[in-house]
Amino acid sequence: MTSTPQAASPVAGSAALRTTPTNTAPTNTAPTDTTPTDTAPTDATTDPTAAPPRAQTFEALVDPRVRSVSTTDREVAHALIRKNYKITRLEGEGPEPFTYSRAVSGDTRFALCRFEYRRGRLLSESDPTGFLVAGGVMAGRLSLRTRDHELRVEPGAPFSFPSHDAKVMLSYDLVLGQVMLDRTAVERELEAMRLTAPGGLRSTAAEAVSPSLGRYWSDLVRHVHEHVIRNDAAMASQLVRGSAFRSLVAAYLEAFETNVVGVGGADGLSPLPSTVRRARDYIEQHAHDDIGVVEIAEAARVTPRALQLAFRRHLDSTPMAELRRARLRGAHGDLVMADPTLGHTVAGVALSWGFAHAGRFAAQYTAEFGRSPRDTLEG
Repeated sequence: MTSTPQAASPVAGSAALRTTPTNTAPTNTAPTDTTPTDTAPTDATTDPTAAPPRAQTFEALVDPRVRSVSTTDREVAHALIRKNYKITRLEGEGPEPFTYSRAVSGDTRFALCRFEYRRGRLLSESDPTGFLVAGGVMAGRLSLRTRDHELRVEPGAPFSFPSHDAKVMLSYDLVLGQVMLDRTAVERELEAMRLTAPGGLRSTAAEAVSPSLGRYWSDLVRHVHEHVIRNDAAMASQLVRGSAFRSLVAAYLEAFETNVVGVGGADGLSPLPSTVRRARDYIEQHAHDDIGVVEIAEAARVTPRALQLAFRRHLDSTPMAELRRARLRGAHGDLVMADPTLGHTVAGVALSWGFAHAGRFAAQYTAEFGRSPRDTLEG
């Protein structure tokens, strides 16, 4: 993405505050950080250590004129952090040299942000914001605490900021990647998907539902960053931006726990409870292993009885039936790749997936895929 050189603006006699504009021509007026506020944007000559107005709407989180801001002055950094987030307490200290930067790109519904607070410790307390945020630690350390949850975030592991409660964050030499979704836009998307969030949309846990769904979320975010955000032609397309937003919403609902439920009678997408999603994910990952209801329930963090009831209610099935289907899919994949001239047989493949009775396996396979396993092997 083309950008003009950074413009420096001295602030209250401190280290320069640097901002990066987008494809606009440079002017004689130094650009300033223009994250949304309750009043007009703060002028570059305003004392940044004064109590700044706070972010109110999502739309201006990504100002088309300024995509990043950075400073080497810790007090200026703290003023900017207070301005961009609903901070109620902020403490920071550490050795020099110090660097703070924040870069944001996106549109009025979603944004990707890179937050860097290098060299030092940062403690913050903040109130809930008007948007959903998922993040990932790129460097440094971060711990997160709310009234109901406490999490030490591992580098590379995605997490969701609980959106309905005040939170305390403690970090050291932090580089944090964030995805922000406008809550109002997401709720409109839920209506189109025939979903609802009783009492207002909110995240209900910090950790991803499972490691594989966490990787799915991270892979999608990487794709959006590399092929949409960094592609001027893609960002100029309303259709591409809309598709990216809807993909992020769907992935967020799958990867993280929320209070979203299906509307009665809905026949469209309906995110399953995290218990069922954990169980299904575990089944897919371990279908070739010696597992049963006890192991699946343990992975889902519930009792076997609760797991049985959840599967019956939401899937009209059972955990063992889902395991059998997963193993049938695994056997199908092996049969497609098998070569009968090398001695591969239906019975051998079936046995490797835990089906001891070849005839029963053939009947179940045919019911699932509409053809016999022998036809698949020889096809």
